[in-house]
Amino acid sequence: MSVFNYSRDASPGYFNDENRTYVIQHMFPPRLWRNYLWNEHILSGVDQFGCGASWHFDNQGVRSELCCAGWSRLVFIREGDRFWSPNRNFFQEPFTEFYTTVGQGYTRVTGKYRSAGCDFTVTIPPEHNGELWQLCLTNHDKCSRQLSLYVLAAIDVNSTGHTAYNHGAMTADGKTLLFSHHGYNMPGKYPHIIFAADSKPDAYETSERYFTGIYGSRRQPAALSEEKLSCRDTSFDDDMLGVFQFDLELAAGENKSFNFNLSLLNDKKTVSDTNKIFLSSSAADTVSRTIQEQAEKFMQNVWIKTPDAEVNSLTNIWFKRQMNLGKTWGRGYTKGFRDIMQDVTGIMPLDRETAAEKIIYCLQHQWDNGNCLRQWEPELRHPYRDGAAWIIPAVNCYLKESGDWNFLKENVPYFESKQSGSILDHCRRGLAFLTDNPGPHNLCLWGGGDWNDSLNAAGLQGKGESVWLTQAAVVSLQEFAAMLSQLGHEDEAAGYREQAEHLRRALKKAGWDKDHFICGINDWQEKIGAYVNREGQIYLNMQSWAVLAEVVQGKAAHQLMDLVEDKLGCSFGYVLNTPSYSSGDDHIGRVSYMEKGSYENGSVYNHGVAFKIAADCKLGRAEQAYTTLKKILPQNPANPALVSGCEPYAITNMYLGPENRLEAGRSVYGWITGTAGWLFRCVTEYMLGVQADYNGLRIAPCLPRAWHAVDIRRRFRGAVYNISIINEAAGKPSKQDIKFDGKSRETNVLPLPEKGEHMVEVKLL
Repeated sequence: MSVFNYSRDASPGYFNDENRTYVIQHMFPPRLWRNYLWNEHILSGVDQFGCGASWHFDNQGVRSELCCAGWSRLVFIREGDRFWSPNRNFFQEPFTEFYTTVGQGYTRVTGKYRSAGCDFTVTIPPEHNGELWQLCLTNHDKCSRQLSLYVLAAIDVNSTGHTAYNHGAMTADGKTLLFSHHGYNMPGKYPHIIFAADSKPDAYETSERYFTGIYGSRRQPAALSEEKLSCRDTSFDDDMLGVFQFDLELAAGENKSFNFNLSLLNDKKTVSDTNKIFLSSSAADTVSRTIQEQAEKFMQNVWIKTPDAEVNSLTNIWFKRQMNLGKTWGRGYTKGFRDIMQDVTGIMPLDRETAAEKIIYCLQHQWDNGNCLRQWEPELRHPYRDGAAWIIPAVNCYLKESGDWNFLKENVPYFESKQSGSILDHCRRGLAFLTDNPGPHNLCLWGGGDWNDSLNAAGLQGKGESVWLTQAAVVSLQEFAAMLSQLGHEDEAAGYREQAEHLRRALKKAGWDKDHFICGINDWQEKIGAYVNREGQIYLNMQSWAVLAEVVQGKAAHQLMDLVEDKLGCSFGYVLNTPSYSSGDDHIGRVSYMEKGSYENGSVYNHGVAFKIAADCKLGRAEQAYTTLKKILPQNPANPALVSGCEPYAITNMYLGPENRLEAGRSVYGWITGTAGWLFRCVTEYMLGVQADYNGLRIAPCLPRAWHAVDIRRRFRGAVYNISIINEAAGKPSKQDIKFDGKSRETNVLPLPEKGEHMVEVKLL
């Protein structure tokens, strides 16, 4: 049971799909709700108060912190001897207005108290090593008022740990605070951070000590009891702040706007030029317009309308935003091969050019033996073996979306090797790595882990075998065979199909335990995920992927998914394994040391749940697929956002599982997950059934009974398909009537017309 006592009926806020925003009205949810802002070098996790950390990564992967974690972007207003923070509201005063607009590429906090209104916006320009802030202060009173405005940026310029390199001072222009950490053998190219305003402040501060006082805090800064900030520079100081004070007289109804530039610089001589660009009168509007245009372009290629408003908002806007983050930043703290490759398959219909670039980028992290580096920035060389399993699905996805078969001829270097090869060669080597050296039961070797990072000790000796990785290899073999058939290499394709069938037989023989597929067989020839085990007897992914890989079909497949419903389901999703481990086992790995119900040890791990939805749809189990989807979405009535803590606009990585005795159902963090891309595909490709294929757009819906009519607008190879689906089937449809531009179709694959708009009418009978 959750420790939080928020009402299940309370509203956290609302979607505004027209503006592509979510408005947070409940400003104190169970955890901080973030919006991620980024470009190719800057990543900021901005919470509902506008605070949070901001990082910069240069081309060599060196990480610098621009803005600190915690209360790092603060606004204060002082009137007489009273002060308050309109964006943080530390003391939860009865604000007249207090809400946050979570936008595409920006976060805006609106606070109104004592008739003083403040709008505070944070954004990141597409081509900039920093952030832009906009602030508008309004006097809503009927008379003029004397107000002091304070704007604070908490920065961390110390990249070496040598505090003696630190220095902070006001520059000659009187509007720019320059913080420097310029010393010997610096790891990065950006030793300077500036915090600049477009208006000259009346006073400033450079240090936490000066602003809060030695024993004070940012909740109640000592400096705000003084008439003016101290205007002192600082050195040998690890807690540096940039704080500006503006003393204002605002007439009744008057407002005053300010712009701020918080940036990393490699040369302090560029301060003036940087400010001219980003503090100009038109800079904020230009940046805002550019960001919105980019976001809109990314969204428009696929747009759906179903009877479910939450599904519409998340699929049309917010899953796309999460995928966009993933394809640029992996999982935020690192860039991972499997992570980016999976996100690529989601963004393919939205931005196939960028998807192709990311595939090539990832393949540069594949060794010439076919295996792939798990992650980089920073590197992780633990011998995970699943990277190659994600190559062919991503490449095949691109071929179906684009029809560009020359892509397979692109030459890409191998990681840490003098060799390079075509993308087709990368596919072949990846498959060979997975299948050429099987274990004693003819399954794929486990190594240091597969998709499940926490099963990281089961195969380190090179004898353990993974059931899931073998299933994933079957999927890749089948997809590669289909690809080769399109190329006219039918004999070679037949060989890969035979390999897939060989692995299916091995899975049925060595991977089956009474009524489900086990997780694997470790180096000590012990089964994991079997009834012989005291804990971790059944795992979710091996059942879903047995269906996706067609290891089981028909009645047997339905029985397997019925087992999932019975053994792994709960009111807010499906657990990754059960029972959870309660004690460590070095023959398994770190999963057995985790708290029960957390992460891979019995949580509702939504990435795995998304695989389950895909498997349901493959079997035509529309009701189960839809129910599963609704269970894990943020506004599940059994575990709503104000109880779980999940951002209403971002799917969470996991919910703590029902075996967690303290906080079952809690969302630990959101955004950073491969779930968004898979759920986007589950809704658009599996449930609505609009799928790119080699020779056209395939229509194969799997709609729940409640969805009587749905629409999807899909751009495909230059043409726009406006697809309306009428669901007259009571369950799995036995027949589809399809009309393309008014003409009946004998096949469910739509043609490839010239550019333009085309109407598609589908009836499910």
